[in-house]
Amino acid sequence: MILDELAAGTLPNETLAKYLIQDHRFLDSFSVLLASLIAAAPSLEDRIPGAKFLALILSEENTYFERAFESLGVDDARRRSTPDAPETTRFLELMDGASHSRKLHLMLAVLCVAEWSYQTWAKRVFPVPGLAFTHLEWIDLHRGDYFDSVVTYLRDMLDRLAPTLSESEKAETQVAFRDAVLAEKAFWAMARREP
Repeated sequence: MILDELAAGTLPNETLAKYLIQDHRFLDSFSVLLASLIAAAPSLEDRIPGAKFLALILSEENTYFERAFESLGVDDARRRSTPDAPETTRFLELMDGASHSRKLHLMLAVLCVAEWSYQTWAKRVFPVPGLAFTHLEWIDLHRGDYFDSVVTYLRDMLDRLAPTLSESEKAETQVAFRDAVLAEKAFWAMARREP
């Protein structure tokens, strides 16, 4: 798996560059999705953790991408000229659809998968000593007490919302969750696929 290779230090820089170019394409749609969740959240108490996480995404995570692209020799021209992979398009459509639906249960389903899957991966890998920052910081962005609190926040909100959903809304949530899992798995496999 590409993310395991990242932790082992065996992932080629070109493969990492290909992966990060595509992953960076999510930042805009992801920030809109998270902002939509903040707006739809039932209380100020529910909005604050989401707003703090959005600030981190648009600062520390975006800065990581910019530094990584520079280190990997990925210039703006390459970033602009590289088309979206089909897997990227699929996930963008899923995020945009959840945002535009204005349905909190759909937003939470997609966000839970996006963050919970990365948390699960980052918790089970053991980065080798001496990893380049391009490898280690991507892992560190998805583990630790703060990131755990983000995943708990999303899961808890979905768990609290679930008993209030109609049967059709529960079915929608299950479909969105499953589709997000499949999209995430396909995206991780994408970077290893030969052009």
